[in-house]
Amino acid sequence: MRWFGIALPLLTIAVGPCTSAPPSPPSCGYESCPKPKEGYVNLHLVPHTHDDVGWLKTVDEYYYGSRNTIQDAGVQYILDSVITELSHDPKKRFIYVETAFFYKWWQEQDDTKRHQVKKLVNQGRLEFIGGGWSMNDEAATHYQSIVDQFTWGFRRLSDLFGDCGRPKIGWQIDPFGHSRENAAIMARMGFDGLFLGRIDWEDKSWRMKNKTMEMIWHTSENDDSEDSRLFTGVMYNTYSPPNGFCFDVDCTDEPIIDNPKSIKYNANRRVGEFLRQMIQYSKAYRTKNIIVTMGNDFNYQNAHINFKNMDKLIKHINAIQGEGLPFNAFYSTPSCYLKAVHDAGVALPSKSDDFFPYSSDADAFWTGYFTSRPAIKRYERMGNNYNQVCKQLFSLAGLHKEKRPDLIAMREAMGIMQHHDAVTGTEQQHVADDYARVLDIGFHDCDDITASALSKLMGSSEPLEMTNCMLLNVSSCPLTENNDDFVVTIFNPQSREVRPLVRLPVASTTDQYTAKCPQGKEHPTQVNALPTDVLVIPGRPGNALGELTFLTGCIPPLGYKSFYISKTSKPKHTKKPRIFTPSEPTSLGYDGRFINLNANGLLESISIDGKNESVQMDFGFYKGAVGNNEVFGVRSNRSSGAYIFRPNGTVNLFAQTPAVTIVQGDVVSEVRYKYSDWISSILRIYRGAEPFHVEHEWLVGPIPFDDEGFGKEVVIRYHVSDLHNNGEFLTDSNGREMLKRKMNYRPTWNVELDEKISGNYYPVTTRIAIEDGDNIWSVVTDRSQGGSSLQDGTMELMVHRRLSHDDAFGVGEALNETAFGKGLVVRGIHYIVPGSHADARKVVQNKVLHPWYFLSSAKNIPFEDWRTRYRMVMDGLKKSLDDRVQVLTLEPWKSDGTHILRLENIMEINDDPKGNDPVTINLDDLFAHWTVLEATEMVLGANAPKSEVERLKWTELGSQPSPSVTPVPGLQISLKPMEIRTFLVKLQQS
Repeated sequence: MRWFGIALPLLTIAVGPCTSAPPSPPSCGYESCPKPKEGYVNLHLVPHTHDDVGWLKTVDEYYYGSRNTIQDAGVQYILDSVITELSHDPKKRFIYVETAFFYKWWQEQDDTKRHQVKKLVNQGRLEFIGGGWSMNDEAATHYQSIVDQFTWGFRRLSDLFGDCGRPKIGWQIDPFGHSRENAAIMARMGFDGLFLGRIDWEDKSWRMKNKTMEMIWHTSENDDSEDSRLFTGVMYNTYSPPNGFCFDVDCTDEPIIDNPKSIKYNANRRVGEFLRQMIQYSKAYRTKNIIVTMGNDFNYQNAHINFKNMDKLIKHINAIQGEGLPFNAFYSTPSCYLKAVHDAGVALPSKSDDFFPYSSDADAFWTGYFTSRPAIKRYERMGNNYNQVCKQLFSLAGLHKEKRPDLIAMREAMGIMQHHDAVTGTEQQHVADDYARVLDIGFHDCDDITASALSKLMGSSEPLEMTNCMLLNVSSCPLTENNDDFVVTIFNPQSREVRPLVRLPVASTTDQYTAKCPQGKEHPTQVNALPTDVLVIPGRPGNALGELTFLTGCIPPLGYKSFYISKTSKPKHTKKPRIFTPSEPTSLGYDGRFINLNANGLLESISIDGKNESVQMDFGFYKGAVGNNEVFGVRSNRSSGAYIFRPNGTVNLFAQTPAVTIVQGDVVSEVRYKYSDWISSILRIYRGAEPFHVEHEWLVGPIPFDDEGFGKEVVIRYHVSDLHNNGEFLTDSNGREMLKRKMNYRPTWNVELDEKISGNYYPVTTRIAIEDGDNIWSVVTDRSQGGSSLQDGTMELMVHRRLSHDDAFGVGEALNETAFGKGLVVRGIHYIVPGSHADARKVVQNKVLHPWYFLSSAKNIPFEDWRTRYRMVMDGLKKSLDDRVQVLTLEPWKSDGTHILRLENIMEINDDPKGNDPVTINLDDLFAHWTVLEATEMVLGANAPKSEVERLKWTELGSQPSPSVTPVPGLQISLKPMEIRTFLVKLQQS
């Protein structure tokens, strides 16, 4: 039998009677879901809009619908229109994802509209999916910021709608590849499932043929319990409607005309076209349920048009059920679809790797954005660092609740920065500028909090000056340059003592300084002349010519220590560094740890306690491919762009020996390299670096375009001569677990790469590593970058990109960043760690949660007076925690006086000599000046008690999860490797 050209034998589905249960009273959650019909293919039509929190327009431009010549999009109109439509028809449903936009809209509504929305949410007809402040990227984001942005989005939804506002489903439909850690976070937040839009085109093709589009994702190699497993579904058409069925005002597809008197009547034909696609959809999935996304970017500005056509589609599909057509269509949501798949009881395949790298065709690997806009990537990482400092100081100082609104700007700014077109660097330039503006506001609001908190902790009756030096990346800080006497207060956001090397710009290279700790002891100092390449950075402000460095000794955990810095002509512990050009092999270092240079000054090896390991480094660049992008999939036409890394040939190394200057001092020694007019770097080793590592500070730009118009993509390579990794290397997943990578290999399918460079690039959020038995080397980054191991014993990291052409994936601009009329100059640091994974993890912690410097003028206040007036040292914790444990979050939460306290075990099972032994912590013995009165364990997003969250359980092919462990209530807790536990605590000052 055929109906409108549909061959029924394609579907071996028996039509059975409807056995739907009687309707239950309206309520949110799975109880509110429409019941699928047995014996039918149930088409779950999911009305949705995908609203980028910035991309081609800024956040405000998208919300208000301004600058529509760039893109016709106005989020306020979407929400206005959708709420009106839902209110008119109880069958209609809609999902919303981006809490940043929804909360902005909510604040503008009157009580009548708010009541209307609450009713829809309570009925489950308006459902929040995802629920983060934005739909976060999964490659360039750090797990701490991912958790924070979800937590803040959840907080707003919880305050407005209670439990009915708690999202249960992840909705990552537009990010360009998917990380295992992001899925692990969602599992720990209590989500029942996750839906993806973009996966590699070959992976998707294989999954569609083998009906593995839905799977159970094993999200952790350190915990294989049900708690860490997550249903994951890949959608058939990314997140768009079936081809030809976009009914939005921005679409040109044919509407459904069902008036038989009209000469344009097309209902039978259009329904037939739709169902033919549904037959193809059904071939890719294992149950008789199909999720059909009905929406796209900024759709539903006129929701009536969409819903009117979907009403007709549903009506005419269901009207022909009696004619033997096995389809049942209805409005649904991802959670209702998920529940239907769950109730079908089918066994699903598993997955334990991730979805990187993502390619949309054989020559379009989305691996360029791992590095795009490196300056904003660094600014975002600094934002996370300061956000944690700001929140910790608020809690530790017990600031009054009236100050809590000052935290909001930074929380919201960091939530926006996690968006998959923000930190990724895939936005237009004016949008990138606006992201930086929004984050700057967050910094300034936190400045007020940190100054108030430190003033209170230091015992000052009046607010103290606490200046942030935000331009240390160009060695500029007006306070240190223009004051002979100043105080640097160093706050340590980590849970163990740290011993940082402080580097601060000063006006002169000839002046000397003393650095006095709270006890009056002078610490050794050293002043180095700033490199010429730093002095000539375009637009660099200030008059600093030198850099003061000193070692601090121990900074207490979650505490601070102040140092009184004074210019002097007779320093007790200062000796001028020796500056020379190498002419013979040289070793630089301290306490048995050295970097060894050849006669030209190039790095030759690193020595640790007499053991010598050969290692070299070099700079190079790839020429970015140039094409017209008219024909996707044709090699000659694909350009390298903001998203795509597509080199035109192999790497071009700087063959000429760089100019080398050596600065050898008692505190720090440097090897300064100048490779060209636009590339220089400094290899730096300092006394007391624990765990041992060597800094490599790079300065790249302005990147020139060559005579042929090619852009350049700059890389640094580190080569360990005697290490044979045989094409295998490791990269971190959002700063947490390390994933093994293998050249020219994918775990899911047999891959044959046309692009053997970009197709082997992976996101490096904080660390890349290679190993050969116990010989382990890591490079830690100060921002997210792309990296690989393209040759044996080599780690390669891309640090900067400047390109002449767009890659035709929507941005519409070439990635050509400029500043002060020239190509953008970027400065950053790699940390070379020749040691264990445990050592590398500690270095990562030291850099991600770097001690924060606050500067105060001490003009006319001698050291003794300062020490008498102000408390110069404070411990936040009673003692340093075990090296494996970190206070991930400490922040004030609600008006009831609660705080969020998250504790994590930062080690993997095989990282630490202590293996997989859990670590025990007593919460009532944690803080030095506060007592934990109550502690309620929550899910990771802090929006529900863990004891009250029951996740759906799934049947899996050939695998049985280990049982979940129920924590014992109380104030003594244990942490397994890689475990994070979240508590709402009440504190009392002790």
